[in-house]
This record gives sequence, structure tokens and C-alpha cells, in this order.
Amino acid sequence: MTSARRSPLFLTVALTVALPLLALPAIAQTPTQKPPAPARPATAKPSTAKPSTAKPSTAKPAQPAAPEPVKASAPPPPQDVRFKSVYTNGEMKTESVTYIKGARERFEFQDMVLLKQPDQKRTIQISKSANTYLVAPEGMVAPGVPVAAPAGPPKPPGVIMVATTIVDTGERKQAFGQQARHVKVMIDKQPMAGACDASKQRIETDGWYIDTPPSIANRPSPSEQTPPSPDGCTDQVQATSNGDPKVLGFPIAYTTTLTGDDGKPVVSSMDVTEYEPTTLDAALFEIPSGLNAAMNIREMSKALNDANEAKLVAANAAPPVAPAAKTPGVVRIAVPEFTNKTSQAVDTRALRQRLIGDLTEAKFEAVPMPAGSPTELQKRAGEIGADYVLFAEVSELKANKPSAFGGLMKAAGGVAGGRAGVAGAAAGAAAGAAGGPPKETTESSIAVKLLQPDGKQRLSTTTKGKDGSGFSLKSGLGVAKFAGGMYLSMMAGPMMFSKMAGAGAFSNMGGMGMLGNPYLYQMQGAGLSGLGKNAGMDATAGAAAYMMQTGMAMNNLGGFVGVPGQGPSYDESLGEAVQNAAKAVQKSLEKK
Repeated sequence: MTSARRSPLFLTVALTVALPLLALPAIAQTPTQKPPAPARPATAKPSTAKPSTAKPSTAKPAQPAAPEPVKASAPPPPQDVRFKSVYTNGEMKTESVTYIKGARERFEFQDMVLLKQPDQKRTIQISKSANTYLVAPEGMVAPGVPVAAPAGPPKPPGVIMVATTIVDTGERKQAFGQQARHVKVMIDKQPMAGACDASKQRIETDGWYIDTPPSIANRPSPSEQTPPSPDGCTDQVQATSNGDPKVLGFPIAYTTTLTGDDGKPVVSSMDVTEYEPTTLDAALFEIPSGLNAAMNIREMSKALNDANEAKLVAANAAPPVAPAAKTPGVVRIAVPEFTNKTSQAVDTRALRQRLIGDLTEAKFEAVPMPAGSPTELQKRAGEIGADYVLFAEVSELKANKPSAFGGLMKAAGGVAGGRAGVAGAAAGAAAGAAGGPPKETTESSIAVKLLQPDGKQRLSTTTKGKDGSGFSLKSGLGVAKFAGGMYLSMMAGPMMFSKMAGAGAFSNMGGMGMLGNPYLYQMQGAGLSGLGKNAGMDATAGAAAYMMQTGMAMNNLGGFVGVPGQGPSYDESLGEAVQNAAKAVQKSLEKK
């Protein structure tokens, strides 16, 4: 309690009041005495003392100590991931961006987008320029394509031995905030006698790996089943391994060297240039609104074809720019869309693509051009730095009815009915065995002219082809150059297809080596079986492989001429005529 000092004035007043009270007991004890004369009250003098100037204390009572604030727990690290990859083959580079959220994946290859939705058991392919998408059930690449029955009894499965060796070099470095491990992997594929797939492969990978992000590590391993061959045969893969697969993880860089039966190595590399653990919007993994739905792969093929041609037309109409640098010693040839002199409906764009493939195999740089007048095309060829422009016209298509016996023998041999490659051969054999009508044989002619941009003619000739040459869209380079051409041009960007073929990117079935070597991805799936979830897998390369398979499925639709399944097939004869046109150009330019 706070004390206060009393002033003299206060004491005087207090005594004046208290003294009469103190006298009361004495009066009560002596009542007979006279009361004294009343005393005259004294006049108190005013005090001259100054009031106290002391300030009352402002000290506050002590407060209890406040409890320390509870620290909020740190948010969990992001579970999603986004990364950009660059695939290199020779001087060519292709970029892709991958997004992963839980089990869902999104892959962007230039114009093409691939969405994987395992929760809905489906895969969606989107072409941005075609404004079209195609939905395929999980495990199916080509919806809407009928599967032909095998030509004969199914072949018993064989055995493929796949041996994997993993070596941790012990080298470490920092990458994307993590410690990266330097690991070398060798996968050796050896088919045993009687295997359906008789090809040998040896793949050596020199790469750097970081820990696998949770969104990838927690998902099931991809299917390791070997795709069946056209005759229905599926080989059994027997895998062995040596080394610790835990050192692999997520690849941020690697170089692969693939050596096949021919002993020629094909080298490709991958580098992750951006890597970001983040939280992604779920809408990225859904089909955008406003797109057209392709009901089957044939509709998707047409949409892609039209989009590709629209790009060529726009590029041809654009103001001239400085032509792209040419490789020293390599002749650049502009190839417009074929013209058609016959009454048959001919896929002139597909023929142009086939011719570009054959020319690039002959070490020329072939550049596609849209249809147009010769004068306009020659002018444009000069603007893009082409040395020549190659005009080609389908001048004649002939169909001959063979004897019943000859038609049956050819059908059984897989020659007649080649519209859909093996499927057509199977159908032809089935029709022949059932006593159906024999298939017609065909002959085709193509008129070609090779001109300089100034109009000076270098070559004018007509090349021919006929059934019996052994050509089909599934043989030789047909798969990579024709079937995959349309898809690859959409995935790799304008004019990239011709450059890819020229650089030897199609010299093996792993052909899309610049896109991560999808065959390597498939081989790893088998070679690393049981060694850990998704060990060392390149998911982006797997997406590229899926798209390449779609291109092959488009190829199986077949048909340079007419409607598939109706009338004679000119695939074999036209294919040979195109090949002979490329050979004629090569021979002409070899002359001094």
C-alpha cells in the first residue's frame, strides 16, 4: 500500500476534533461539578508549508511471464515434380517438359502432349495445332484399329536373356540441391534359339542419378511384358543382374550407346536442364476444354496430316528470311507435295514423306514443301537455300488380275493384299485358303523432274514399281520414315524429321534416339526386373516410345491409294517407284 505524508494543517484539524472526545469520560465520572466556562477556540494560523511535490509511484505490479509461442510445424516438402529434358543426337537437340503429380503424368513434345491417367486406365494424346485429342485405353496404342488374325498357328514363345550390370563409380557431385551419383549400366540382350525376336542388343549407359522423387518412387513399376510380334508370339524374358540398383534413382544426365546386330553404335544423350519439386495444378493432367475428339486413330491421323500441311503452307507464305545454315557438302532438295495425274485417289502427302525419307537415307537434306505452282515453288526453294526442287507426279496406276493359283500363292506368301503389311498378308492368305478371289497385282509409274531454283533442269525421268519387289510400309526404313514421320515432325518441330533421318536417327528400331532411346526404356524395364521400383527409368523416353508406337499403328492403316480394304493395294508398287525416284536423283547428282 502506498503511504502519504500528513500536513500540519491536517494535524491541527484532527486534534481539534479529537480533544473534546477525550474529555467525555471525565465529565461522566464527576456530574456534581460545575461545568467549566467554555473555552475560547483558538484561531489556527494558516500553514505556510508547501504541499508535497513528490509524484506517486507509477510502477506497475509485476506481471507473470508470458509462455513462449508454439512454433508452427514446417510444411511437408512438395510431392510433385516438373523437369525439362534435352535429348541430343549429333548436332540435333530436342526439348521436352515433363510434369508428374501422383500417378498422373504430362509430357510435352513441341506440338504433341501426352497425358497418362492410370487412375482412369487411359492415355490421352493431344495435338495443339490440330486442336484434337485421342483417348486410348491403358495398354492399347491404337484404338479403333482391327487386329488381324495370325496367318498361321501361333509360334511357341522363345526365350530372351537380358543381363544387367550396374557399376557405381564412386564419383559424386551436387545437382539441383541433391547429391548426384555417377553410375554406369550395361544391358546385354541375347535371344535364344527359336525366339520370336532374334535381334541382339547391347546398351551401355553412362549417367548421373539423384534420389527418385516421391511422386515416381511410390508408383508401381511399369509393365515388363514384351510386346507380341505380329504372329502372336511373345518371348519370355529371363533377367539376371549384377550390382546395386539403389544407386540408380532418377536420371538427370546420361549418354547411351546402342549396338545392334550390324555392330554400328548409335549414340544419344539426355540432360535435365531444369528440375523443380513443386505443387502442380491438377488441371494440367486433364483434357483441356474446346478440343475435338478423334474417335479412332484414323481420325487422329487425318487431323495431324492437315495440321502439318497447314504449317507448311503458312511457312511457305511467310516473308522470306535468311535460310538455315547448310551442312558443308550436303545437297539441299526441296520436295513439294506430289501431284496426281490418275483418276485414283492418292495420298500425295504420304508419298512426299516417303520420298523425303529415301532422300535423307541417301545423305541429302530433303525439305518438305506444300503444293503450288512450279514457278512459285522454284522461287521459294531459292529463298530457303535449296540447291534443287524435286517435282514428282503419279502418272500411271495399273491393276492386273492374276490367275487363281498365282493369287493364292502370293497371298499365302504375304505379298498380295499388302495394304496393311502383315495384317493384309494374313487377310490375303485367309481369303485364298477359303477359296476367295485372287488379289490383283499392281504397277505404278512416277514422273520426276529435278530443277535448280533458276529453272535449269538436272533430271527428267519416269520411275516404275510393281508388286513382287518385297517392299511394304513395314519393311526396311518404311516404319521410321513413313509411319513415324508425321508424329516425329509434330514432336520434334518443323523440318526436324528430315534432319533426324539424315543424321541416322532411324538406323534402328530404337530410332528416336534423340528422344531418349525408347528401346532403352523398354530394355531397362526387363533388365532391371525385381531390382527396385522404377530404377533408372527415363519416363520421358517411355512417352516418346509410346508416341512412336502410335505412328506405327497409323502406318498399319496403310493405303497410298483409295480406301483401305477396298480395291487393289498399290503400296508395294508405289513404294518401289518412290525408292527408284530417290535412286535416280542420287545417280544424277553423282555425275559431274
